[in-house]
Amino acid sequence: MDNKVINKQIPVKSIIDVANYLENYKDDYDRRIQIDENKNRNLEYDQKVWEYGNASTEIRYTIELHNGKTMTESNYNWFISNLNEPSYIKRISIDLRISFYTTNRYNNSGDEYSRINAEVDFRDAGMELRYSDAVISVDTQNQESEANNLYYGITDILENNEERYNKTIKSRKLRMQSFCISVGIILSYIVFVILKINENNLPNVIHDYLNNKAILILGQWFIAILFGNLFSHWYIMSIYRPLIPDAKYAGYDSSTGRSRYTDDINDYLEHSEVHIGKYWDAEKRRNKIEKIYKITSKILLVQLAISLILFLILK
Repeated sequence: MDNKVINKQIPVKSIIDVANYLENYKDDYDRRIQIDENKNRNLEYDQKVWEYGNASTEIRYTIELHNGKTMTESNYNWFISNLNEPSYIKRISIDLRISFYTTNRYNNSGDEYSRINAEVDFRDAGMELRYSDAVISVDTQNQESEANNLYYGITDILENNEERYNKTIKSRKLRMQSFCISVGIILSYIVFVILKINENNLPNVIHDYLNNKAILILGQWFIAILFGNLFSHWYIMSIYRPLIPDAKYAGYDSSTGRSRYTDDINDYLEHSEVHIGKYWDAEKRRNKIEKIYKITSKILLVQLAISLILFLILK
């Protein structure tokens, strides 16, 4: 059975959790195999009854880098040590292989062969791999119940992550404008101070504006929106850029003479955000955006309260 985990943020920690889960799964079979070997060790050949005969267990870790290098080892510690630079990683594969023979007590058809294969593939969204994905593949023989346990055990780990298309992305215009207008508010105060210092040298019309509370208050918000977007939109956009959905063509607008584009949400929801390669710092970016929004939203509320008070007390 195959399954692609969709619309999830998958940090390196979750990849390690999957590795730990599969290592524990393998260790459990290693214990079973050892017990079976101990039970049959001193028996005559024709008395041996194997539950896990001629058994083999292995986990292979493959890390493919963007420079073209591919490394494969069966050592867990090696794997963990090579996750320190996720920005260089193009693909990670964790491959569990278990096989054994069970003595058939009921007929002479030969020992029953069983295998349990599970692979979890984490892919970056690079030039060759267009989408970031996490794909689970489980294939078994004579171990169907184990296939379900293994499959859902891995799935639960990866599904227990925050959605990719969450409030940070859904409400990004609100967060971007909150930042831009907050920066613009600071700039508007600078403009106001400069104007007040040079008030006597200004034309009468400007002087009248500075003494008209409605124009003063609305003018400050106008300057905050204009200057904030002009001078700071690039910064918040630089944080957001790797995280946002791709744009898709949405038709031609005859009134403006331009093509229209919109977020390709359906495509966005069909994939996950694996924090390697392109998305190596996605979690930091998202956390930074939310911290900025937490501060700037308070700035906007304070400025709104100031504007209201000024409107009530100024004549």
